[in-house]
Amino acid sequence: MKLHVRHRTRYGYSSHASQSHNFITLQPRSTRNQSCLTTKVVVTPEPDTLVSELDVYGNLSARFSISRRHEQCDIVVSSWVETSDVLEPLPDSSGVLENLKGLDASEDEDALMAIDCLLSSPFIEITDKLDALVDEIPIGDQGVLQYAERLMTHIFETFDYTSGFSTVVTPLSKIYKERKGVCQDFAHLAIAVLRRQHVPVRYVSGYLETIPPPGQKKLQGADASHAWFAVYDQQHGWYDFDPTNNKRPDAQYITTAWGRDYADVTPIKGVVYGGGTHSLNVEVDVTRSGSPPVAITE
Repeated sequence: MKLHVRHRTRYGYSSHASQSHNFITLQPRSTRNQSCLTTKVVVTPEPDTLVSELDVYGNLSARFSISRRHEQCDIVVSSWVETSDVLEPLPDSSGVLENLKGLDASEDEDALMAIDCLLSSPFIEITDKLDALVDEIPIGDQGVLQYAERLMTHIFETFDYTSGFSTVVTPLSKIYKERKGVCQDFAHLAIAVLRRQHVPVRYVSGYLETIPPPGQKKLQGADASHAWFAVYDQQHGWYDFDPTNNKRPDAQYITTAWGRDYADVTPIKGVVYGGGTHSLNVEVDVTRSGSPPVAITE
């Protein structure tokens, strides 16, 4: 399936900003389930510099600077992605201890990331604060992938998707206590539970196709950035799970980036000098098409 995603972010300032420096992680990456055919970043006003680079986890990011007076900054990222129409069956997987055996001796990139994804990260502290949730659905001797699927369903069935309830800094203990949140919260929650039980797990950011298949309801998270989690099994690699919609990501999903948590893949971050009061408007549109363009134009 070929999908086009257009992500537009517009910052407005009540007075002139003298300069701004920004870092974006909005360009889809190629994975075993998708190919990024083309991607383009357009910034208005035109920046002094615009440089693309790969981060430590292989995500494609870009940084730019504007050093003249401006009252708004408009960032448009347009990408064409081909996703796989075939969802790989979930294989039988290793238990926790078997999955960890020899992991620290491997030099494979996936294994090296898995080691990072066993540890606490900026937004996910491995503590006993969520042990009550672990007790609701302990891993026992289950395979790590089978357990991840059960945990995905448990979060979907026992938590409510509530837009506006939380922010990126809302503690996971509050998400658990109130039993509600958004996709980012549910991904972080699952990651915390899995890491607490010594399962390598990473945060994945991306998008959902905005038009649902015939006869199906529109998925939560469409028309916006979306987030889910992926679990590592030494024998089979990484597998993705979406607790917001209780499904394994398929051809409707576009993967943008992955990291230990949201901090590693923040869509846009930076600093602005001056500008007074700031406003922010974000528009995301994902559409299906039979063929990619020769070139993307705005």
